[in-house]
This record gives sequence, structure tokens and C-alpha cells, in this order.
Amino acid sequence: MTPWTVVCISTIINTLAWGVRATFALFYIAILDEFGWGRGATAFGYSLSWLGFVVFAPIAGWLFDRWGVRIVVVIGGAILGAALVLTGGVTSLTQYYLCFGVLSAAGIACMIVPSTTVVTRWFVQSRGTAMGVLSTGTAAGAVVFYPLNAWLITTLGWRGALVALGGALAVATTILALLCPNQSPAGERPAGVVGASAHATDGDQSFRRAFRSVRLWAAFSMTALGVIGYQIMATHQVAHAADRGFQQSTVVWLFAFGAGCMMAGNLLGGWLSDHFGRAWVFALGSALAILGIGCLAAVSGPGDLVLLVLYTASGFGFGMRIAQLSTIPADAFSGPRLGAILGVVQAGGGLGGAIGPFLGGWLFDITGSYRLAFAAAGLAVAGSAVAAWIAAPRETRASGSAGSSSRVCRAQ
Repeated sequence: MTPWTVVCISTIINTLAWGVRATFALFYIAILDEFGWGRGATAFGYSLSWLGFVVFAPIAGWLFDRWGVRIVVVIGGAILGAALVLTGGVTSLTQYYLCFGVLSAAGIACMIVPSTTVVTRWFVQSRGTAMGVLSTGTAAGAVVFYPLNAWLITTLGWRGALVALGGALAVATTILALLCPNQSPAGERPAGVVGASAHATDGDQSFRRAFRSVRLWAAFSMTALGVIGYQIMATHQVAHAADRGFQQSTVVWLFAFGAGCMMAGNLLGGWLSDHFGRAWVFALGSALAILGIGCLAAVSGPGDLVLLVLYTASGFGFGMRIAQLSTIPADAFSGPRLGAILGVVQAGGGLGGAIGPFLGGWLFDITGSYRLAFAAAGLAVAGSAVAAWIAAPRETRASGSAGSSSRVCRAQ
């Protein structure tokens, strides 16, 4: 199997997992209409799915180091599919929090962490480019599932849409996982897979060193703050546009366009980071994202369509950043415990995802508008750029982690 085939399979797996989160805003509005729980309380279910990620992401990385990608991703797809089906039958906040909040977090972690880590094992020289392609799964989830889920909700209702989505996702994830190899290009296996026990002691030592490193916790903060900013926007952008008088059909296609811009940012940002440095690319993407947030905050009605379009186009800046969230720590830490290390870093995303949606809803509930929430999102995005500068190895700030060559290297 070629390295780029591994990237393609992993990207599709990420697309399926992120599609659930990327289009939560559609289900959010439908759930609000049926239950009237309040925006903060309803958004907290989504926040819980991220908070659970804080716990389940390190576990998923640890399982990957021992079992490889296939088993863990199959488990993840089955759990996430079951979570969606069960969410389609909830009648109370407690059920909603348990099914969508907790169970979906376990499934998403077991899909995203292994499929991300396996790509970092296959690429060194062009790791940024490979991770840029992989990170398009985040935006592709919105491009594909915004119109699809909008149609399913209209056709089947939000409950039927979740049941159909959960069943299809579980089947598709299982097929894709079985196609993905457990071995690295040089024949190495993740630590814990048969034949890798010799690496166990060194791996434990490398994990302990990483755990004490300032750079690891800067990467954790980079991810946490970045996700806070992004998820405030992603969770509440549809509700804000609807509040300002935009039709749902217009909103769906505009935000699908924004997801396409994010995909372009993923690809270009990954390539640029191989040539000009991770931290510089992250900073440029942050600046574009903050400008876009300002445009959305300034929208007052349907007459401000241009501002809404500019906001969706700023998805390009968000996309430039996403590719770096795993690439920066993968540059800094390598070895047989990379899965566990990336699990810790991505747990920062779980913490940020737990805070962001709820914070946005809570600030709206107490102020009656999203202005303060969007200001908080901009500050979080700026803070993540500072953390990225601290986390990135010095050489990657200047010229990328491994130069501009596209040669695929043996996993370290």
C-alpha cells in the first residue's frame, strides 16, 4: 500500500467522524425547537462530547500504540454509530447528555486519534503536506454532511436523520478500517503490536520526558484555545445568521462554501508549513480567522450578505491552522508512544470543544447577543497562535520540519 493511499483512507475516516460535529448546528436548532431547553443547556450536550474527548483521546492513543489502527477504528465507528442511533430516541436532557455527550466522544476519539497518528508514522519529510490533506476531513465533513443532513432532517425528521446517519457511519467506518495497514512503510508496527515489545521501555521513557516538557503543554494549550475559538463560531454561526434574518437554505449553502474554503486552507497551509515553518503559517491563518470573526459579528441583517460571505471565506484561515495541530507535536515528539502523546495533545481539543459551545451559548443567554461570544472567540484564536510559537521546534519555525522534499521517510 502506498503512503498516499493511507492518507486517503485516514482522511475519509476523519471526514465521517468530523461530519457529526461539523453539522451539529443543524441538529442543535431542531432540538431547540422540539424541547426548548435553552441554548446554553442544549449546547452543553455538544460540549460534553468534547469534554469526554479529554478522557477518551489519550485512551485511544494508548490503544493505538498497542493494537494498531484497525481494531481501534472499528470500535470507534461502532460506538459512534450507536451513539447517534440512541440520540435519535432521547426524551430528556440526561439521555441526550449521555448518548450524544459521552458515548459519541468515545467513538470519535477512537476514529480520529488512530487515523491521525498512523499518517504521522508514514511521513516525515512531507509531513505538513500529508497532514494538510488529512485535515481536509474536518472541512469535508461539513461540505458533505451539511446538505446531506439538512435533507435527511427535512425528509426523516431530526430523529430519523440521526438513526440513518449512525447506521451508515458504522458500516462505512468498519470497511475503511479494515483497508488501513497496521504496519509502517519500513515494516515497523506501533508499539504493543506483535513484534514491537522491544520498544516498550524506550517508549515509556519517551512518554515521561514528553509529559514533563513545556513544549507538550504548549501544544495542548494551542489545541485547546484554537478549538475554543473555532467551536464558538461553528456551533453558533447558524443560529446567529438565522437571528439576523437569513433563510436556512442560504445559510446551509454559505457554510458549505465556508467549509470548502477551509479545505483549501488545509491543503495550502500544510504545504506552506513544510517550506516556511509551522508557526508562521499558524499565525497567518489566525489573523485571517480573526478578521472573519469580526465580519460575522458586524452582520446585522440580510443586507449584510457580503460580510457573511467574507466570514465564510475566512474558513481558509481556520483551515491553515488545523493541519498544524497534530503536525507540530509530531515534529517535536516521535517514537513508539507517539499515539499516546498525540492523544494528550488532542485531549486539549476536547477541553476546548467542551468550553467553546457552552461558553458561546451562555454568553448569548446572559447578554442577548453573540457580540461578546465572538470577541471571546477572537481572543482564543490569538492565544492559540502564541502557544503554537512556543510548541513548534525551533527549526520548524524557520523552514518546516523536514524541508520541502516530498520523500516519504521511515517512521521514527
